[in-house]
Amino acid sequence: MTMGNVIKKYRKNKGMTQEEMASRLGVTAPAVNKWERGNTLPDVALLAPIARLLGITTDELLSFKDELTDEEINQYLSKIQKELEGKGFYDVFLSVKEMIEKYPNCEKLIWQVAVILDANRMAIKLPNKDNYDNVIFGWYERCLLSEDERIRNQAADSLFHAFVRKKDYEKASHYLDYFSLENPERKRKEALVNSKTGKRTEAYRA
Repeated sequence: MTMGNVIKKYRKNKGMTQEEMASRLGVTAPAVNKWERGNTLPDVALLAPIARLLGITTDELLSFKDELTDEEINQYLSKIQKELEGKGFYDVFLSVKEMIEKYPNCEKLIWQVAVILDANRMAIKLPNKDNYDNVIFGWYERCLLSEDERIRNQAADSLFHAFVRKKDYEKASHYLDYFSLENPERKRKEALVNSKTGKRTEAYRA
């Protein structure tokens, strides 16, 4: 959400007109209108007074957030899915990179957009699809550090299958460590690697 949209949203929530807001801040109504339309930005000296008037923090005014709500994430994912149908993969990829740079600590967002882009590039005839490995795999790697076990496991699962596709079974096996020894998924993955590397007895045992 842009600063102009934030101002407009909270001004309306307060039941203020642009003229009333302008009067309280000592500016003109056209100035407020330009802020809300995104044509100009308020002077830095006005940021704190605007935030106080709207009953929000300056971080909220500037749209600084570490996390997105589940609803916001789902809305963004739906938008990405639609854009992948109508735009080129590269354009959407760049847009997603910008979003992650804006919310670098939002693990749910990072994990899910990585899955969507990864699956999409595999499903379409995308030239040089391996060129995206470093970035997409990097997003998965970041999710391996999550305190949420589900996110860690899903990221490890995606990386495991990515390297199985590349027939790099040693690298794929590295991600088995993110699953507990009792986890049946780990046993299935071990069996898959062993079957691919000719270790039939070990695969059967796993």
